[in-house]
Amino acid sequence: MKRAGLLPGVALLLAAALVAGDSASQATGDARAFVVDGRELIILSPADSRAAAPASPAVAIEAYETSSRSIHAVSYGGRTFKASTPLDGPWSLIAFDTAQRKFVHLLPSIRVELDYGTDLDAVAEALNAVEVTVLESLGFAIVRLPGGLHPADAVARVENLNGGPRASMRLRRPRIQWR
Repeated sequence: MKRAGLLPGVALLLAAALVAGDSASQATGDARAFVVDGRELIILSPADSRAAAPASPAVAIEAYETSSRSIHAVSYGGRTFKASTPLDGPWSLIAFDTAQRKFVHLLPSIRVELDYGTDLDAVAEALNAVEVTVLESLGFAIVRLPGGLHPADAVARVENLNGGPRASMRLRRPRIQWR
């Protein structure tokens, strides 16, 4: 891959054990794998931030920046997949779905389960949340994150709170095509 004129990138070759659960994660040094909505994801961060690796056979992840974009390359299953995102903002949050072999966008919010004893005030304070929308009849709350907080980091913070509330990242879904 040609890298002339680009900032130094991050290249990792990692392997990890399989993770399970709705929002399970596993750390291997700075690498993390997540299962979100039953889908195994490689969480990709901007080039100057940490990258994450899936719980799969050998995967190579490379990220670098141009003057206006982050370029992500994931080598998986003998093929290389590439995506370009803005350097910051909600569209910069992406992940690689290992089963579907495509990139998906993360929403700048997380879902927190409303189990008995979940303290949403403590969650909002720990995350410096922009907004908390409680959907009590559905049994969860949506917590909108401040600009500089990655959803993967927010989930880790919430799960480390007293009582260990369950939280998960949210994926951007395709728009509904009305006919």
